[in-house]
Amino acid sequence: MYKLITLLIVVVLLGCSDNTLRSSEQNEAINDSPLKEELNEMYTYKAITEEAETLESSKFLDTGIMAGEESAKFRGSLLTLFGEPLYKSDNAEDAYYYLIEVSRDARKWYFTVYEGPSGTAIGYGEKENQANAREASEALLEKIKETTPSDFNEVIYYEDFDSKITYGCKNGECFYKEENE
Repeated sequence: MYKLITLLIVVVLLGCSDNTLRSSEQNEAINDSPLKEELNEMYTYKAITEEAETLESSKFLDTGIMAGEESAKFRGSLLTLFGEPLYKSDNAEDAYYYLIEVSRDARKWYFTVYEGPSGTAIGYGEKENQANAREASEALLEKIKETTPSDFNEVIYYEDFDSKITYGCKNGECFYKEENE
């Protein structure tokens, strides 16, 4: 009887392990499959390169990116996707600004992507109150985060603390150095 119970336990454990393994393999297959790519590509992204399209926006989505190498990667990824920003300065609280059109089917949303007083952010004119703007902004953020950064080197100044920030990326490796002036 003891041998039979032990055998049943072993069979159940092996069966569960096999199912767990298969489930894990299926999840990995989905993550590496064209399905994930298709989900990521439900939207199209285009930089607006002229000020003709004005947008009064405020911070709509926090990127969760803190100052440092992450902010350098974020800016480098924007360069890869959209080229040079619509506006840039050496003021850390107003470092750069992109105007991005995100579209899906016949719908369009216009977002600002910028580095400002609160760091990197995505802005949106909420007076438009267009359905699915949050989903579209989150898709844009994921697109930026998954993009390999371009090489760049910028120097910006945070005047409140009299500091100089040098940041950028080189061959996919990003750097950030802050020093007091």
